[in-house]
Amino acid sequence: MTYTKNNKLHIVSVVAVIRNNEGKYLVLKRSEREIAYPGMYTFPGGKVEDNDTIEETLVKEAKEEANLDLKPGKILLKDKSFIRPDNQTVKVFSYLCEVENSDNIKISDDFTDYKWVSFEDLKNISHVGIEDELLQAEKLYKLNIPLETLNTKSIKG
Repeated sequence: MTYTKNNKLHIVSVVAVIRNNEGKYLVLKRSEREIAYPGMYTFPGGKVEDNDTIEETLVKEAKEEANLDLKPGKILLKDKSFIRPDNQTVKVFSYLCEVENSDNIKISDDFTDYKWVSFEDLKNISHVGIEDELLQAEKLYKLNIPLETLNTKSIKG
């Protein structure tokens, strides 16, 4: 088979799946001016920029988008890809994360609302397709393993 280099450039994006003490997950409603999924709920996150690590991006985006400080530790829940309306390919990696305090949420201007939701609540909101992440997160929480013991701290080389 011959290798053909097509347009291999893509966006790498990470999202933080964050659960509060009541067992609900944070979702933010995207602005109507967004290119991908305008007006739909999703997890906080964003593009990996420059030479940032996954962990640095998760920490930065959680702080910028929801004013939340992530605790050490994360675990990959799902990876997926999609093509935006402008034909840009996006690779998304969803990580289960925990925060220091989930009470001080202040969303950025890129969002118009936020909610804490359960899996059952998803049927009542327009979202980007996040059922798998919540199901996987619930399985992990039932194992009762603290995320800090799974600290997969990124190392820059």
